[in-house]
Amino acid sequence: MHRLLIACLFLVVVTGCSPKSESAPAGVIAREGTTAAEVVRPPGAAAPRRTLAYEHTLQIEIAEEKLAATHQAALAACREASADLCEVLDSRINTGKYASSSLRLRAKPSGIQKLIASMGKQGEITGQSTSTEDLAGPIQDVEKKQAMLTTYRSELEALRKRPGNDADALIKLTRELAQVQSELEAADGRQANLLRRVETEILTINIQAGRDKSFWRPISLAASDFGGSLSQGISSAITGVAYLLPWSVVLGLLFWIGRKLWRRRKPR
Repeated sequence: MHRLLIACLFLVVVTGCSPKSESAPAGVIAREGTTAAEVVRPPGAAAPRRTLAYEHTLQIEIAEEKLAATHQAALAACREASADLCEVLDSRINTGKYASSSLRLRAKPSGIQKLIASMGKQGEITGQSTSTEDLAGPIQDVEKKQAMLTTYRSELEALRKRPGNDADALIKLTRELAQVQSELEAADGRQANLLRRVETEILTINIQAGRDKSFWRPISLAASDFGGSLSQGISSAITGVAYLLPWSVVLGLLFWIGRKLWRRRKPR
């Protein structure tokens, strides 16, 4: 009896002293030697869905004589990033006294970073900004509409295949199927546009010609504008005389009448 009690106590002590293994939370796999914060996603788990649409703006200042070359360099960089689905959405260039150009490009995130790095080598970056738009709501709404229309189309097709339908019923079902198919294609197109906005980013590049800081530059600009400024001043003076001429006649007439009345009131 004493031997049996001693054996039971020995088993309890051995069980209590054995190392306890901590189990990881369900659905999580931890690497050996990592902390709790370094948890990795198990194989086959879905990655977080991307729903943010990014839009970047880049301000660049260059020398005036390099404006056209820099504009063409930006277009060439977009063509070279064809693997990143780079597309030119808008391209404008203005020459003259205040020369400038602008481009609006769309590409994958990796392509946008390449374009920003490439343009940074062309001139001085004077401004850069990024804005985001969360499209989770619109994407979910379109998905719900797609599912609803797909189910409705299947029900209509089942009704059309049912035996015993007369010609009038078949015509109505066919017309309704065509309407549902049109709405479904429109929803598919909208969903494709939303997914493209999420999978790609937009970059707007504004290129401004740098101001010449030499002493004679403002003087030469003023001298070149002398003829235009003189003609503008003469035209403004003629316009002013044209406005003042009728008023001067009216004011002269009022002054003459007032003087007559004043002379009559003076005591003789």
